[in-house]
Amino acid sequence: MPPLFFGRYQDIAKEIAERLEAGRGTDPFQPWSEEVIVASSGMADAIARELRPVAALRLQSLENLARRILNDAGEYPHVATDAERRLAMRSAARSIDHPLTTTRGIAAMLERSYRDVRDSGLTLDDLRKRSERARIRNRDRTRVVIRAFTEYERLIDAIGAIDPADLFTRAANVKCETPQIIAGFYDMTGVQLRFVKSLKVSAIYVPTTEKFAEPFVTEFGNLSPQSSVLSPWDVVAYDRADLEIKAIADQVKKLNGKIGIVTRSLDPYDVHLFNRYGIASKQDTPLIAHCLGRTIVTILRLRERGFPRGDVLEIVRDGFRAETSIDIDEADRKTREKRIAGGTSKELRSAQRRPRAVDDYIALVAELESLTAKLDAPLRGNDWSELLATIVSRFKFEDERDLRAAEEVDKVIALFERADRMNVRFDATTVIDALEQIAMTDDVEGAVWIGDVMKFRGRTFDHVFAFHMQDDSFPQRRIEDALLPDSDRSLLGIRQIGDGSDEERLLFRLLFDGADHVHFSFAASDGFGKALRPSQLLKNFVIEQRPGEKAALLKNFAKEVAGLPGSQVADRQLCNPATRQLQLLARAGTRSVFDGFITDPAPFARALETVTPTQLEDFGECPQKFLFEHILGVDELDDPERELQINHRDKGSIDHRILERFYSAMTADDYDAAQRELPMLPESLVSRLNDTVDGEFDRLESEAPPFNRNIRAIERSATKRILRDFVARDLAELIANDLRPQHFEYTFGAKFAARGYRVDHPEPFIVHAAGIPIRVEGKIDRVDQDGSRFRIVDYKSGKALRHKDLGKKIDRGVRLQLAVYAMAIAEFFGAEPSDVSGTIKPIVAGDTNASSFAFDLKDKRWGLQETLDIFASAILRGRFPAFPNEKDADFNSCKYCAVNHSCRTKHDLEEKYAVTRSREPRTLLQEIE
Repeated sequence: MPPLFFGRYQDIAKEIAERLEAGRGTDPFQPWSEEVIVASSGMADAIARELRPVAALRLQSLENLARRILNDAGEYPHVATDAERRLAMRSAARSIDHPLTTTRGIAAMLERSYRDVRDSGLTLDDLRKRSERARIRNRDRTRVVIRAFTEYERLIDAIGAIDPADLFTRAANVKCETPQIIAGFYDMTGVQLRFVKSLKVSAIYVPTTEKFAEPFVTEFGNLSPQSSVLSPWDVVAYDRADLEIKAIADQVKKLNGKIGIVTRSLDPYDVHLFNRYGIASKQDTPLIAHCLGRTIVTILRLRERGFPRGDVLEIVRDGFRAETSIDIDEADRKTREKRIAGGTSKELRSAQRRPRAVDDYIALVAELESLTAKLDAPLRGNDWSELLATIVSRFKFEDERDLRAAEEVDKVIALFERADRMNVRFDATTVIDALEQIAMTDDVEGAVWIGDVMKFRGRTFDHVFAFHMQDDSFPQRRIEDALLPDSDRSLLGIRQIGDGSDEERLLFRLLFDGADHVHFSFAASDGFGKALRPSQLLKNFVIEQRPGEKAALLKNFAKEVAGLPGSQVADRQLCNPATRQLQLLARAGTRSVFDGFITDPAPFARALETVTPTQLEDFGECPQKFLFEHILGVDELDDPERELQINHRDKGSIDHRILERFYSAMTADDYDAAQRELPMLPESLVSRLNDTVDGEFDRLESEAPPFNRNIRAIERSATKRILRDFVARDLAELIANDLRPQHFEYTFGAKFAARGYRVDHPEPFIVHAAGIPIRVEGKIDRVDQDGSRFRIVDYKSGKALRHKDLGKKIDRGVRLQLAVYAMAIAEFFGAEPSDVSGTIKPIVAGDTNASSFAFDLKDKRWGLQETLDIFASAILRGRFPAFPNEKDADFNSCKYCAVNHSCRTKHDLEEKYAVTRSREPRTLLQEIE
């Protein structure tokens, strides 16, 4: 048996260096008497640092040694790479017709199970025989798994490769006389152990005597438990995970020496935060996040997704050199205006009145259709290689990073060239999966090492920051193999997964072996509302070191850890509540330009020269929305490809045009016929309404072909049903009140004439407010009359819950559109306020009483004038506070706001509460006078 030695990683590195130097003697040209097998790159780096120069010294992994032994014996096997193994297992799973192999993520599950089987030293024949003899839980499932494994091995053999387990098995049968030092291992798989036992091992250095290492140690002898010296440590608790990372970054900047940052499982977002807070570190960028990888993936998905507009344009923006000459920004604008969500070139050519930019876009789609013509069916490996090479050749390279991305894609191209020998066809998702596994690492000068505990092994630092020490993070939970559970593994002789507690405890202890000072930290919250608990490993460790405070630590660890005596445990870094309140006071309520209070109000007088009732209503809902949309000209950016249904604005216009055409064609005989058959509509009216709906939808499709024809057909059918119900209700109400629609889309104001609209009243409605005349222009959906009485009707798609209790909301100033229309009609037709009323007509029937959507002008006239005075005065003085409201039952000012996603007041609870306690902007504007 070779001698066993125990020590910390840095001590192991020193002892091995001294041993090698002693064996070599003083002659620097003398060959090394022993070789070293290292468990990790960290262990290799530590030995190399202690033994400079290291010319001709072999610090190698087990796999590299096995490969070299076979090469020296004249064998040159190709060991299947991770990408080849993953591709073969995906193909093997797809080849088996069984419900199990259609499970999401089955290929990864099969790969994990296969790896454990082979690493345990079993062949498939061994597994097949044992599974038939043993009383396993689900024999049929195991047979399907073995079928997948068999197909996998056939595919690997087809490309001339062997499994890593076969590499060790074959190398174990070849004699190697060179003495080997085993450095830094505490565990091995079955095939690795068999290979090591075939070597001439001169010494074994083990970095731990924890329970998890006992099976490995007992294979070579006995190692008596030894006490270890703990490095100085401290524990810090933080309120949030992002504050934890920020505090660590601040501490790292103040420290000298070699520093490492470690956690159980490193999230790329954590690395991003460290970089954001000034800690330079290597950062992995997924290939598909680079413009080249993203372009390839987007092209491969185009046909499946129906050529979405955004994807087509993004391909060119990312650097794809199209043969079609196109102004990409102009095409973006024009396709949005035409509501083009996507579609093939054939579908898009049916659109009428196309601008040139849309024609260029259609030509681009046709070019991409030609490029992806073969993707309707799975392709052979060589076909995929050719397609990927074509895409790469048409990409515009601008910097070295683009070239590195191309090199990574070349690896995928080579992978599918080799995979052609599998005689299997691959679909686009398989190619995309291969691209998704690749990441590019950016080298950063002066980078701080950041990694997980598995990569930390063997490394040594002056200071180590172990962060995210929370439950479910460290210790990490183990998940039982669903295909080969531990109960079956025990019967089949496969290594069991277990709960992993022994390995987690070992990894925790190894943190102390790699640093002179260890700084633990954890967060009480992830920053998104989820509470986090301190790591049980950390709690047990602190209690072990401070047994006298056990009861208090168990009761409230986060609180009591800050009160422990001594300098080794740091104070809890929690935000002082009083400080937080001062910060909020300093930031909010200052009435600065950032709060919507403009000090130079000169430009705002022009905003009242010409205004629409809708704009006045926007101000009544949220003054800041009025500022952004109607003064600064902010528009909501539409994404047609993300809208499954017709855009709500377009749908409202469609409903309006249908109802205008329908009612304008109604005759006295039609009303009489309807009166006889209500609540049902006469068939003649139903037929006329359906024809009107079909005509309007046909017009829409001629201008903008639907991206999803099934959804559009459903919308057409639903519109007929909803409008049929609405017309029946509306006609019953008209007949009961002896009213008849007289004016449709009644337009007033010069700007409509300038746009080519039919204008009913060329002059605007002028109302005086705050001492100035306000020119109001607008378009009224419908005006009903019975002779002397006028009723203003405004259609609203849906149930119009935002307009419930309309009279009260007019008084509050949040619903002004219909009231201002009523004032205009009273003036244009010389009617008394007592003869003018208004009502909202919800297209969709609801439970709300119709009276809740109605008002009389005589009751609102003077209150409305007072509201207009308040609003005009605020606009003239530059007062535009934000007033977020997301309740449909109230007035929901955020629903159709172009900036609702970036409104500071909406997303800051303290600021939101400060303004919304006034209930509506009208009251708020009065309070801040």
